[in-house]
Amino acid sequence: MRCHQPTKDYVTRRTTEGKTKTEIMRCPKRYIARETFHLLASPPLDQASLPGATATD
Repeated sequence: MRCHQPTKDYVTRRTTEGKTKTEIMRCPKRYIARETFHLLASPPLDQASLPGATATD
């Protein structure tokens, strides 16, 4: 939160909305958790469906 400019802007915007630092940090953590869960829960890709893959039949 100290060095990344978009994050600084986000913290400033949320602070002006009246959010506490704990609430501000909770939102990105939830976003990251949702994205991570989605990646872990999705079925693995079939190699043949990847772009540029060639069939070896």
